[in-house]
Amino acid sequence: MNEGPVLIHIWVIDPGEEAAALQSLDKMFGQIATDPGFVSARILESADRASLAAFVEMRTVEDRQRLEQLPEIRDTLDHLHGAANLIIRLYHQVDTYQALA
Repeated sequence: MNEGPVLIHIWVIDPGEEAAALQSLDKMFGQIATDPGFVSARILESADRASLAAFVEMRTVEDRQRLEQLPEIRDTLDHLHGAANLIIRLYHQVDTYQALA
């Protein structure tokens, strides 16, 4: 499988630390949003608030790889406040679907 421009990162989070973790992610995504290779990002939380997921889409694989090497980004991904890393996976797009008009 070839690497793609999408990164999905999932953390197990202490619900009491969720606000601090979300603040760290907000700061990180505020920095990423100005990157010319940035397309979009989403932060998701599980219904039980026991995990957070970040979905980041960059324009190219090289943009994603470069982003992951930035110290402030790497530090947030690896050491999110009040969280433990659960899954880090790289994905490539297989298909896309749009709403029909």
